[in-house]
Amino acid sequence: MARLSGKGLFIIAVILSLVSATLVYNYLQKASVKAPKPGLPVVVAKVDILPKTKITADMIQEVNVPEEYIQPGAVQGIDNAVGVLVREPIVAGEQITAQRLVVAGKAGGFSGSIPRNMRAVTVSVTEVTGVAGFVKPGDNVDLIATFDQSAVGEDASRIILQNVEVLAVDREPQSGVVVNPNAEANKGKQDVIRVSTVTLAVTPEEATRLTVAEEKGKIRLALRSYMPGDGLVLTGTVTPRDLIGSRYKAETPVVPAPSAPPSLPQKPSGGIQLIRGTKVETVPLH
Repeated sequence: MARLSGKGLFIIAVILSLVSATLVYNYLQKASVKAPKPGLPVVVAKVDILPKTKITADMIQEVNVPEEYIQPGAVQGIDNAVGVLVREPIVAGEQITAQRLVVAGKAGGFSGSIPRNMRAVTVSVTEVTGVAGFVKPGDNVDLIATFDQSAVGEDASRIILQNVEVLAVDREPQSGVVVNPNAEANKGKQDVIRVSTVTLAVTPEEATRLTVAEEKGKIRLALRSYMPGDGLVLTGTVTPRDLIGSRYKAETPVVPAPSAPPSLPQKPSGGIQLIRGTKVETVPLH
């Protein structure tokens, strides 16, 4: 094996020194880079959340996000998101912000769920008029008013309001249908809550119409489909006569004509009328 000369060894040493210096320089450069700031915990959706859905603990999680990537209004703290209704769709992995929620946390109270320029009005319902308890907050309903003869002169029914948003059922703005996962015998079944009041979001003008209808008639709810539909539908007033058809005619009682009073005998002129028992005689005057 040939031995390297002193010049060759010098060249190799220089090359190794340059490589070592380059590696050390790169290491120092990386070490001198400022470490990123620790992230802050924000609430992130674990699954896709649809509008009008009440957030539960299994739908969300807390994730540390670098401060520069935190969205404006991002919710911090699981407790500030659980139980809140979603206003707009949220995609899995997306930060949950106050703009996507009906109420930004629980501090807003029930008034925070009322849409802008709307009013909350409560109507009383029964299990029948309230769609058997299947109406829940976030649903949309039509309101049918029925009046009797004492109010409008004839029994009549008409849809007075359409596509009205339900804000609350009874005193809690929560779902009207509850699933009991602990009852093994009733697994998969739904327990329907019997509601007595429903709170609706209406305009001031609609509030007055609704109040008159409830005071002078009866109110019934008609639950609309969750999927977008045909919007408002033109409807008219319906009476029992409309249901029976045009052949129906009200029977008018026939009142007999009054009989003429018996005519009295006219007093003849030129004599005196004498009554003898049952006979009437006229005695002429001479």
